[in-house]
Amino acid sequence: MLFGQKARIERYLKKNPQVKTIVVVGSYGRKSAIRALGMILGQQFVVTVGVNKSVDADVVILDYKSSAEFPDIEPDIVVVTSCRTDEEAQRFFAMANIAKRVMVNFNDVPQEFAKYLKNPNIYTYGDELPADFYFENNNFTLEGYEGDFIDEERDRLHVKIKILGEHNIRPIIMACAVGKQFMIPKEKLIAGTEAITPIHGRMSPAKGIRGTIVIDDSSYIAADDVKLGVATMYALESPAKTVIINDVRKLEGIDTELLTDICVLGNASGTDPKNKKIHYFEEEVDLIHYIGERAEEGGLILLEIPLPEIIESYIW
Repeated sequence: MLFGQKARIERYLKKNPQVKTIVVVGSYGRKSAIRALGMILGQQFVVTVGVNKSVDADVVILDYKSSAEFPDIEPDIVVVTSCRTDEEAQRFFAMANIAKRVMVNFNDVPQEFAKYLKNPNIYTYGDELPADFYFENNNFTLEGYEGDFIDEERDRLHVKIKILGEHNIRPIIMACAVGKQFMIPKEKLIAGTEAITPIHGRMSPAKGIRGTIVIDDSSYIAADDVKLGVATMYALESPAKTVIINDVRKLEGIDTELLTDICVLGNASGTDPKNKKIHYFEEEVDLIHYIGERAEEGGLILLEIPLPEIIESYIW
């Protein structure tokens, strides 16, 4: 962030002390976190990402990778979405330690980095206990999840979530937790949650060629994306399950027994010629032709590379 922007934020917040500030930091997942916060907090407040003098905002969300140009403010909440390295942990928690409250992703921030977190007002969010805030799934289909958002007091809020992939629920859990702390009524938390849909390229379902369902996961976010995508596909009923990928080595450590086809574009390294499920393609046109010939109606295709030719329309 440029110095001018830093100074502008400081001046704005000094002039508008009533505005609540949320700072989002992390190695990845910041965009999804900000989107969820905007949708849920926007049910009750005027929310801006960054400062905007022309808008009378109630909540300002700031996005940071680094503390180098962090403005001299005390945020109401710092959200730590993820952390990969010791150096990142020190930078992210330096910002978290000056906040009034901290929300930490229990699943994507390794426990070993907790030594850098000195703020006493810590809340965690994640897939399950012992996270303070989590989601208990009761039903999962291609329409998404239905279940209960559970808070630190173990109160329940029943919601339907139009999202695929348990890892993509985490930003929504966090945003609901922030909304609860900002005293947003339950009906507005539900409305905001149910309005959220996936960003295209991040486990977003689409109608594909020959009546298939394509799960578009082609926007690379984190190293575990393929593993999480396959796990999500395995949880769904389908006559066929295909993965389209650019490097078969990304499937290492993943049980591929339930996959029908593994289509690899452009990198044959690691391809096992004895594995009849693996099909290697040098040219994109050959891969598209193969999918067009072999795809089964109702079959699932996990798309880990950009291939818009097999997508007809997004479902959400």
